[in-house]
Amino acid sequence: MHRFPPLRQAANRYKPFKTTMTRPFLIIIILTIFFSYGQISNYSESGIDTIESPVETFSTQLINKQIDQDNNCSYDNQVSRLGIGLIIAPSKFKIYNDSLLKDKIASWDMYEDESKINLCSKFFKPDYGIMHFVCIAKSDKAYKILVNYSDIKYLPKTKNYVFKTWDEYILQSFGVRRLTSNTGNISKKYPLRSKLNDNASTLVTPKGHESFCPMDIKGDWIKVRYDCFYNDENNSFEGEPCHNYIEKCKNPLTGWLRWRQGNQLLIEIFLMP
Repeated sequence: MHRFPPLRQAANRYKPFKTTMTRPFLIIIILTIFFSYGQISNYSESGIDTIESPVETFSTQLINKQIDQDNNCSYDNQVSRLGIGLIIAPSKFKIYNDSLLKDKIASWDMYEDESKINLCSKFFKPDYGIMHFVCIAKSDKAYKILVNYSDIKYLPKTKNYVFKTWDEYILQSFGVRRLTSNTGNISKKYPLRSKLNDNASTLVTPKGHESFCPMDIKGDWIKVRYDCFYNDENNSFEGEPCHNYIEKCKNPLTGWLRWRQGNQLLIEIFLMP
């Protein structure tokens, strides 16, 4: 079963996607392992925290073109800012208009109510149990999130709603790659660099489908290793997180990628095998 970017959805256009397991059980197992919650932090005692991400200068003039007039969502939707991290909603969740959680918008079961969900999360694939929202602030009671492009909503802060920083989200993924066009061409705007510097020498990746294993993050840069097994038709590590096997690559190509530019995400994140 091949991984597909952000859920390997895009790569599925260029590379066959095979499945051998019943989808709901596979999704539950993978997401339970990948998004197991850990961090316990101290939050403010009342109201939404004023902690915000750094000022982002990327133009917000281009409203999310991936959402049409019928409010249909793509897998990866543009947002006005990337915030302080992401909230991984459980398969059954509630969403509110206010931080006190008094004005409920709806209660949804992703698997049963997919056609009823009328707003977009950053990463949206409810039939696979995926609705991951950008979090812009949090309190002892609620997470302040973005829906669609810049609308503010709230999720309850309970153990079922998992907060991940962007660093955690990326490093715990199955892998990453640079953005690709609808025809599968890899973006050359942000090349793989030998150092975390826009003026550092560029590195050339082998031909084939691109996949990197994220190793470290420093600011807007991510250190990656090329997945030497990804293009193998008989990949014995198929379906495993890249960190399980990346050390078995002999002399793997290692470099640095920009993963964000202001409020724009510059990589595709593989959330599932």
